[in-house]
Amino acid sequence: MKRLLLILICAVIVIAAACYFITAQRNTEARALMRAEAYAEAINDEYKSPEKIYAFLCEDFRSQMSEDEFCQAFEKERSYPYITPLYLFKPELTMSDDKSSGEVIYLQAARIVGMTYKIELIYENGDYFVSDWSQFLDGSYLDKFKEIPYSLDWYYDFTEKTS
Repeated sequence: MKRLLLILICAVIVIAAACYFITAQRNTEARALMRAEAYAEAINDEYKSPEKIYAFLCEDFRSQMSEDEFCQAFEKERSYPYITPLYLFKPELTMSDDKSSGEVIYLQAARIVGMTYKIELIYENGDYFVSDWSQFLDGSYLDKFKEIPYSLDWYYDFTEKTS
């Protein structure tokens, strides 16, 4: 009986240590920077697949907007005719003391030198996720479409033409 109890206690200690080690390894500045770089790559290279960008978003955002809604909003937002291409590089990371969150400031490829793009990283569910695209939640990203001096109906005409 004592032997079984000793084995059980050792197993619990080993499992607890393994869980701690796995979790502790992910809550680091290096991991946060890696996630920030991966997020930039998703925006730069996977902009035609916004669901890959959605996977980086924090739980709070995902609880308020479905993947399908995000994809539709992303495609609409990126269709604005005067928009600067969203290409992010050289992330600069500032972490909180407890490594539970951080701020990332990217340089943005743009016509105006020195443009930056800022996001927040949040550690949740064992990894860092991004707080971004809040303008999708309140619909404010649509405001810029109100002042376009010409119609974009041609852009959204997906009906099949029959001959």
